[in-house]
Amino acid sequence: MEGNLYTPSAGEVALAFGLDEPDGGLVHFRRGGADTWRLGTSTGSYFVKGYFPTIGSQFNGEHLIDQLAVAMAFERKGRAAGVDMPEPVVPIDPVLDWLTLIGDRLFRVYRWIEHRTYDGDVSAWLGRTMVEVHQLQPLGAIGLPEWWRPATQSSETWDGWFAKARDRDTSWAGLCADCLPHILAATERVTELLDIAPDIVTTHGDFKTHNIVTSPTGPVLVDWDSVRTDSAVLEAARVAYIFGADNPQQINKILTAYVEAGGELGWAGPDLFLSVTRNHLQILAEQIRVSLGESTAARWMGDPATIDAAIAHLLQGFPAKLDHLRRLTTSVADLGLA
Repeated sequence: MEGNLYTPSAGEVALAFGLDEPDGGLVHFRRGGADTWRLGTSTGSYFVKGYFPTIGSQFNGEHLIDQLAVAMAFERKGRAAGVDMPEPVVPIDPVLDWLTLIGDRLFRVYRWIEHRTYDGDVSAWLGRTMVEVHQLQPLGAIGLPEWWRPATQSSETWDGWFAKARDRDTSWAGLCADCLPHILAATERVTELLDIAPDIVTTHGDFKTHNIVTSPTGPVLVDWDSVRTDSAVLEAARVAYIFGADNPQQINKILTAYVEAGGELGWAGPDLFLSVTRNHLQILAEQIRVSLGESTAARWMGDPATIDAAIAHLLQGFPAKLDHLRRLTTSVADLGLA
């Protein structure tokens, strides 16, 4: 057992997925959204994933398997369309698709992808791959999904939080007054788009640098468990912002590749990077709730001192961040992409 979650032996995994004899034990690889291990066998290596009871996405439903059912169905579409992605292994006794129970825990296995150091530019691949994913399942719906709404707290809620912070003399209380007008203005922009965004698609949901594995044959998009719906253009801009690492030229390069592959940016206009703003607002709200004792800390947040420091950092940098995003939008418009 590890953290009250079952950890199988290498032999149990090999038996459950019909693999050859293990040549050693499971080697723990990473604990992030799930536990992952490397499993070596006499005929090859495999990536083993053991799930936590919940994962962060919009289709959780009553059970973890509700989210994974949606995710695996979408993953099948991606494989059929030729998206660069890992090869799953079918278990001997599946609970659903590529998923099985070992002990009381859900597991999946993929063929191991040998990593290599990559010092090139993935902009063209990333832009094309986002378009491929966004074209898999367009929904024809208007309006942003519900998971956007936690970023849109009322002015009364923010006032209440900041008053409580002053009463408790938190380390970040002195930053509240100057930041509040910027928070409310950004919230208003997000709120205005909630009901009118026109390009809702099902998407991978977790385009992050750690989910792009560079194999000898090129980049591969991994970890399809967090499938959700989103605006195609707003996700593309946020992904470009993440991978561009705050470099306007690199961000523009990714978005140029997205447009050249068939993606469209035009409707968003000045709100192109609004999903970046939404993310900042939502993280800030979640961490403030924890700091004020209104909710428990998520696994990624750290200890109370770390949370308070993160809140101070977000508050202090929020006005400048909004200005920076406006300048980025202008640079994209100047290229004629939006």
